[in-house]
Amino acid sequence: MEKLNFLISAYCGTIKAMFSFRLWTPFFLFAILSLALALVLTNPYLPVIGPIMTGIAEFITGTEAVAHYPDLYALLPQTHGWQTLILSILIEALLIAVGFIMFSGYYRNERIGFGAALGAAKGKYFQVLAIWLFYSVVFLLLLIFLPRLFDPLIGGSPRRTMAFNFGIRLFGSGILAMFMYALPYILLDGEKFVAALGKSVRTFFRNFVSSYVLAVVPYLLVLPLSAALFDPVLIVRRFSPELVLYLLIGQIVANMIASFVFASSVLRFYWEYAE
Repeated sequence: MEKLNFLISAYCGTIKAMFSFRLWTPFFLFAILSLALALVLTNPYLPVIGPIMTGIAEFITGTEAVAHYPDLYALLPQTHGWQTLILSILIEALLIAVGFIMFSGYYRNERIGFGAALGAAKGKYFQVLAIWLFYSVVFLLLLIFLPRLFDPLIGGSPRRTMAFNFGIRLFGSGILAMFMYALPYILLDGEKFVAALGKSVRTFFRNFVSSYVLAVVPYLLVLPLSAALFDPVLIVRRFSPELVLYLLIGQIVANMIASFVFASSVLRFYWEYAE
């Protein structure tokens, strides 16, 4: 009951933190980058940058349709998703680390600005990068191998496929929850990569239910728009190709909010229950 009350308190604290607009800075910056990427992918003939990003998208999909209307919209969630993953590993990891440091000051009534937090995070960039790369590899392995394992049960049904896809992500969020305290351990306690992972796993199992909730709630914020974008080909054929872009922009905003909620609530819980 005590941990449940504190979990509720953590989310109440997060809602309050949302009105401290400076705390949004790292999350807003990544959202802008993600939005810019989406706009470039839907304008493949932009000078210089257009051909480069379209070439990467063509490599990802194996088709030149990424440069042609309306197919580029049907492929947009796929091309944007993979390129955003690269951005996430290289840039979002650092910005999330900045967010953790800024929240650590906020919850101790200390004002830590974006510049100061960025300077502190840059000093541990390679450890942060290693953690984020570890997250990404684990999650990709789940997305790749679990569908193959359960493919006979899905039977080619689009509805079953969609439900299973979201189920994997919920399950994956729970798996990644074991390691979500690793970043605070590195950034705030000065732990090394392996030690941070070990302490994170122990913290997770001592607070299993609360940790799982902390990991899953942010994903649930994004789930409705992810569901809407599950079949972009259908959207292009029945509605409007541009609707895919509008939904993707909504998903980018939802991801920004989810990242804010994740960093704030995990940091708040970490301060109270970490080793």
